[in-house]
Amino acid sequence: MKKDIKLIVFDVDGTLVNDNKEILDETVDVVEVLKNRRIKIILNSGRTFNGMWRMRQKLGLMSYDDYSICGTGAFIRRNADGKALLENPLYENDYKKITKLLADEDVQITIHTMNILYLNEEVPNEAFVLDQKQVQMPWMKFENFDDIEKSVSRIGIAGDEGLLDQIADKYMDELTKDYMVMRNESYLIEILNKNSGKEKSLVKLCEILGVSMDEVMYFGDGFNDAKSLDLAGVGIAMGNGHPAAKSAADYVIGSNEEPALAEFLRKYFDIDD
Repeated sequence: MKKDIKLIVFDVDGTLVNDNKEILDETVDVVEVLKNRRIKIILNSGRTFNGMWRMRQKLGLMSYDDYSICGTGAFIRRNADGKALLENPLYENDYKKITKLLADEDVQITIHTMNILYLNEEVPNEAFVLDQKQVQMPWMKFENFDDIEKSVSRIGIAGDEGLLDQIADKYMDELTKDYMVMRNESYLIEILNKNSGKEKSLVKLCEILGVSMDEVMYFGDGFNDAKSLDLAGVGIAMGNGHPAAKSAADYVIGSNEEPALAEFLRKYFDIDD
């Protein structure tokens, strides 16, 4: 039996966009129909707010009652002006603690903010370049923490896969005492405020909007989407997704390279071509 869906949530990378980081035209068309039916559309991504500006603009999600969950749940922001409804930032003392812990390791420490990806090194390593390409954010160097904007969603440890394996074994217990730690890519360990998490901020946003989780449809592909897929009334994992996402979902559809997302929505909501 189909559920009365009032809110549809899209993860971005690997779900809403294809491997060229573009939204398929079929998706744009079906989202417009759903918006006209007064179904709310939310983006929920590991990217920070302005790493998603092209997606918000293409889908017409630019109003004061449109929202994005950013930085793996570190912030909920209003799309029209970026105002934060929920904040779970990291601070200078977090940065100092992490850099001190890893002072002898051959990695680069990155800082993700609302608008900029920051690096305190002269030459980016390969892992940083891959991360910057993934989040599609401009980047800048900085000398002191005071030089960066005050909206830190996560601190990243960027380095060689084998070295990060060793770092995870060596420091994970220490880091997880105070932080949420994730590794969605082999070249990056992500450190976030303990209260972050895609699913936690989704629950908060639903409370703000007066929507129950049973009225939520969630599309995702990543390990960090699994809890949201499980909590949602209808969870849909992409065929290209992580096994944990597929296991948590009610449905598994085609890949992000195909119009599978749009086809599922058309069928579920009885939308004619």
